[in-house]
Amino acid sequence: MHVLVADDDQASRYLLTTLLRGAGYEVLAAKDGLEALELARTHPPDLIVSDILMPGMDGYALCSEWRADPELKDIPFAFYSANYTEPDDERFALHLGADLFLVKPLDPTELMMKIESLLMLAKRDDFSPHEPAVGEQEMLKEYNARLVNKLERQLEESRRTNEELERTATRLRETVDGAVTAIAKIVEARDPYTFGHQQRVSALAAAIARELGLINDEVEGIRIAGLIHDIGKVYVPAEILSKPRRLTDIEFSIVKMHPQVAYDVLAPIDFPWPIADYIIQHHERLDGSGYPNGLTDSQILRGSRILGVADVVEAMSSHRPYKVALGIDAALDEITAHAGELYDKDAAEACVTVFRERGFTLPDSGMPGGN
Repeated sequence: MHVLVADDDQASRYLLTTLLRGAGYEVLAAKDGLEALELARTHPPDLIVSDILMPGMDGYALCSEWRADPELKDIPFAFYSANYTEPDDERFALHLGADLFLVKPLDPTELMMKIESLLMLAKRDDFSPHEPAVGEQEMLKEYNARLVNKLERQLEESRRTNEELERTATRLRETVDGAVTAIAKIVEARDPYTFGHQQRVSALAAAIARELGLINDEVEGIRIAGLIHDIGKVYVPAEILSKPRRLTDIEFSIVKMHPQVAYDVLAPIDFPWPIADYIIQHHERLDGSGYPNGLTDSQILRGSRILGVADVVEAMSSHRPYKVALGIDAALDEITAHAGELYDKDAAEACVTVFRERGFTLPDSGMPGGN
């Protein structure tokens, strides 16, 4: 005796086929209703076991075609489904002419007992397969209702799943944000003169990115990078960071190592954004005069260009041990004068806009834009 299996899911099809062959049955397998019909018409089986939710011709349509085919209508038809499991689904399946309705997953022993019972019943002289209990119009109406009901349930399940995923993503973002903020505070604790620098650069870089029309996910990556862009300064001796005069060439060469140190620390972390790349490039300049790698133009990531502009503006407008704050206007004049030469032109223009037209203020700086 041989059995025809129809199921679009490869794993389910393989498991059922293996189980039946292990019990001594010859098995043919199809991935949808149309293929099952073609196989059945050339190699009529003793039983068909079909899934319901399949592409092309689904199980319900297959059963209806099966019972309408003179060569197949007397062959027992069993459903084995994981998607259509409600009592109304079973009722409709039996009305279409199915002889058996099984819900996945079943214990293999129980499944084989039910299949073998149906096959033994089919051998009896008085066996008569279920006749369709509904007319064509009624069948189509009920069939459409089943599909709509299933679609509504799937949409509701998708909605709940999406809501749960969003809650999980929010928790993950909060965890990442908390960890990054903690790292930023460790760095800034070593350099009281630049306390809050990273937070202010982060806020300004995000504002520039939004002004440029970047998508929210990219804005978030740039914001996160801003919060820890100076993490490499943990390598720099505290006495250099807080030195109340201009640095010597040797001291400055040590400071210039901080982007590479940051990269080495952050590169192994699987952030959703290229955080390490943003940070190692934030002191690069379009003309190649930046550091650590002397990159030029398109070699510098957009996120790094934005961070670079934000970093310069914040640094020039804030007090340092070796210089007084020059103010926002001087900082904006600097990036405007060298836009397209040192700094990204679009980022520089967006920075000026957020201060002078959008009213942006550096957090805790006490300096409103334009003053």
